[in-house]
Amino acid sequence: MIYNPRTKEESRELIKKLGLNTVPEIFVNKNRLNKIRNFFQENRSELYVIRHSNKTNAHYAYVKSYEEYLNVKGDFSNDIIVAVSVNAYKNKIILGAIQVENDLIRICATTDEKLDHRTMYNGSAEFNFETDLCDKRLNKIPQIDFLLLYIRKHNLYGLTIEFTIYDKPVGCNKETILINELRNY
Repeated sequence: MIYNPRTKEESRELIKKLGLNTVPEIFVNKNRLNKIRNFFQENRSELYVIRHSNKTNAHYAYVKSYEEYLNVKGDFSNDIIVAVSVNAYKNKIILGAIQVENDLIRICATTDEKLDHRTMYNGSAEFNFETDLCDKRLNKIPQIDFLLLYIRKHNLYGLTIEFTIYDKPVGCNKETILINELRNY
């Protein structure tokens, strides 16, 4: 099956349609304060991330509460994403992005707890290469077999999959893997 998510919102819709595990989040106008306050109340967490919903590689902010959100909301355009941050969950094993197409694998991933999906691309990720399924370097990547089986199970070939794997169940579906984004853009 071929999927074609063109935006962050389409990516989230595809993640939900496929029943993949992700973080609680909402796409909302930044001035819908009641809806945003309710999200914070219903999804208690130590850390949230606020992002533009229509811009890639744009400014984002981490906040710990609704009150902190109010202090940063002026930095964002009208349409935003409010989400529980992947960094709110402890005990990350690995996070990264992978694309599998035929026998070709492109991976950028890190075990460094200080990095996130955006900062790992700056050259800090210890696994950043393109290869084939027979490459012995893959054996050094924690949870690679689990990740490849997950891709196969959900037929996620040809997409770039931003993922985070933990040592305990997390997220909406309470699984050890979170899918942060599916993209082909």
